[in-house]
Amino acid sequence: MDALRRRLLSPPALASLAVAGGLLVFLVFRFDVDLPATWQTIRSAHPGYLAAAVAVHYTTFMFRGARWRLLLRSALPGEKPAGVFYCSQLVLLGWFVNSIGWLRLGDAFRAYLYQEERRSTFFGAIGTILSERVLDILLIVALLLVIAPFLLRDGGGAAAWGLLLTAGALAAGMGLLLLALRRAHGALLRWLPGWLAERYERFHQGATGSFGRWPLTTLLGLLAWLAEALRMTLVAEALGLDLGLPLLVFLTIANSLLTLVPTPGGLGAVESGVAGLATQMGRLAASSAAALILVDRAITYLSVIGVGAGLFLLRHLARRRAAAASPG
Repeated sequence: MDALRRRLLSPPALASLAVAGGLLVFLVFRFDVDLPATWQTIRSAHPGYLAAAVAVHYTTFMFRGARWRLLLRSALPGEKPAGVFYCSQLVLLGWFVNSIGWLRLGDAFRAYLYQEERRSTFFGAIGTILSERVLDILLIVALLLVIAPFLLRDGGGAAAWGLLLTAGALAAGMGLLLLALRRAHGALLRWLPGWLAERYERFHQGATGSFGRWPLTTLLGLLAWLAEALRMTLVAEALGLDLGLPLLVFLTIANSLLTLVPTPGGLGAVESGVAGLATQMGRLAASSAAALILVDRAITYLSVIGVGAGLFLLRHLARRRAAAASPG
């Protein structure tokens, strides 16, 4: 609990709150947002659709947890496999840390928890998270290729091609990294000192040895992305906004890519970027675009902080009780 309190009250976390306040001011002035109209749109949102959007959002952690479990089983076959619910918890906690910390440290935190609680290898777990990212970016490219013709037809060609090129560059970069890991494996093991070679070998095994069940891991990743698109669709439906499925999928992907900006949860980049795209491509009024992004981020950012903090606290208390109950 003390560690969590220090984390939430740390200078970076307080800076995040300042950024959030500055973001709201930025959105208001840049897009000429009518605040009363935005608030009225949010107040009139359909509660049933919003509840469904929240529920659908949290299914993504189950899909991603199940996928990570398969990656771990393929990469670390000698270990006792973790459960889907356990892996899903760690994925959620990783998102929580990404939401309150800078530089996306949640991935390293997830690998650290897995190492500590499963007596496993940190570097092997980090390797599986890299392969997870490769699968995600390939799915993003595939989804963009599917919806690109619809966006081009509706006049969103420049933004669609820009995002596709960005995703393609990321996919190419990650592919080259995996290829380099394979090609330089033997040479690096001979060149590195023993302690570092051992850790590199574990990382290499996690990164390149986790694709043994790629059809099922691909399916689970696709289900996670479709759930995210469904969440955005339900938010738009709750607010009475007619954007069309291709644009909603596009906004979902843009949202996720913008979280790569190394602020907590992509704070600042996501809100301004997605609001701008919704205004430009969806021909929404600025107040409607602001309502869409604020409600969606309340689900994907604020609720993850709340639920993640609660899960962190419950796990912390459970570990303290277990330590107190253990003999000696």
